[in-house]
Amino acid sequence: MNRKIIIIAFGFFLVALTSCKTTQTSMIIADSYDKKKNQTTLTLLPYGNIVFPDKWTKTSYNQVSRQHFFTNNDSTAIAVTKNPRNKYPFFKPDQTDREFVTDFVKWDAEYWEKQGLTVATIDNQSDKGYILWQAKSEEKNVNTIFLFGSKNGLAYNFSGASEKWTEIKIKDFLVQLFNDN
Repeated sequence: MNRKIIIIAFGFFLVALTSCKTTQTSMIIADSYDKKKNQTTLTLLPYGNIVFPDKWTKTSYNQVSRQHFFTNNDSTAIAVTKNPRNKYPFFKPDQTDREFVTDFVKWDAEYWEKQGLTVATIDNQSDKGYILWQAKSEEKNVNTIFLFGSKNGLAYNFSGASEKWTEIKIKDFLVQLFNDN
């Protein structure tokens, strides 16, 4: 009798477990450096990889924003994110890449302005799927350059800050990351 109850209870448990749906996507995340190719790869399955030149060391991960933070040997810092567009609160199913990336920048820029930073668009290439912009504050010693992009149903959030690299080098690096990934 006890065995029948256990089997029935286990059956109900399996039915309940398989009928529950989750809204989260399971991701496999890994990073590695390939010395022969001199490139670092961040794997974000099922969304794909982000590959960047040279050796970068992962320093942290922000689970809320899904940002992965890296530094290189001269302490230049970058953050990279690649997510489905529908994960963002301003997403609309009929948005073009151009509209999405414009709304993406507006949404994040509002946050930085509330933190007391000055925000400026550097290069609006929304027709190519990305916008370069900057958030900075002399008094807070912050100067971050962002590239927000959209292509193939994915949103890209790349940023860089450095005491060694020029702003032009950071911009070129971020654009190259977007174009290559």
